[in-house]
Amino acid sequence: MKKETVLQLKSQAAEYYKKAGIMITSEEREKIEVADFGLHDVYVIGLESIVYMNTERVCAKEMVLLPRQTCPEHMHPPIGSYIGKEETFRCRYGQVYLYVEGDR
Repeated sequence: MKKETVLQLKSQAAEYYKKAGIMITSEEREKIEVADFGLHDVYVIGLESIVYMNTERVCAKEMVLLPRQTCPEHMHPPIGSYIGKEETFRCRYGQVYLYVEGDR
């Protein structure tokens, strides 16, 4: 990703944190991560985040999905001695569409 793209996305994410009433420090603003999941189409499949903690079992972060961005389906299931990983999502601003298997 081009540096100017990353900087633009970080700036947009910071504005959404502000709209949601989430106060971030200047250090956190600098550390906003931009992810394109290796698919090189960040405006379609991507997200911006501030990571507070990320261990093998728990991840705590504030994520921003800009309009029309999608976070790809993924999971962290238990495999062998690995007990898996929990994720919890809370929409703090706007609307989120979550697609899951099964009937409504």
